[in-house]
Amino acid sequence: MKMIHSILFTIAFAKSCDAFVTPSKSFIFNRPVTIAASTGTDLQMMVPDASMATSAVDNMSTLTISEVEAWVQPLSIVLGPFLNIFSFAMLCRVVISWYPTAKLNEFPYNVAVWPTEPLLRLLRGSVPPAFGVDITPIVWLAIFTFFNEILVGQQGLLTMKVKYGI
Repeated sequence: MKMIHSILFTIAFAKSCDAFVTPSKSFIFNRPVTIAASTGTDLQMMVPDASMATSAVDNMSTLTISEVEAWVQPLSIVLGPFLNIFSFAMLCRVVISWYPTAKLNEFPYNVAVWPTEPLLRLLRGSVPPAFGVDITPIVWLAIFTFFNEILVGQQGLLTMKVKYGI
């Protein structure tokens, strides 16, 4: 059924074009068919043979693109959520810092404060406040976002390694 739809699409597309290039011969396309176009010129195209296409698809399903080291997939699965959760926690810390009277040891705030405070202490001595505001959560948010994109983003290193075995 998919072959019929693709042939009909090709025919409809070819009728709307001034020039149509027939595909080169391959092991799937092996029967030439001539189609009369509405413009008066005949179109010649190669029609796939169903039996050969099925065998080609069966052979492709067993094809492996590349082997990937065993540590890449688990690291990618763990690192992605970890970086996203800590990025969100740092974003929460930025919002919490706007309310200086918030009690950081009470329930809604302590979920974001307790895991992030050790990381913030590491940078508080080396990153000076900007205009009297502590910007270390913003620095950590930038670091987590950067590593998320570089490692597990759409074109990240681990993502490319899993997809293409680079």
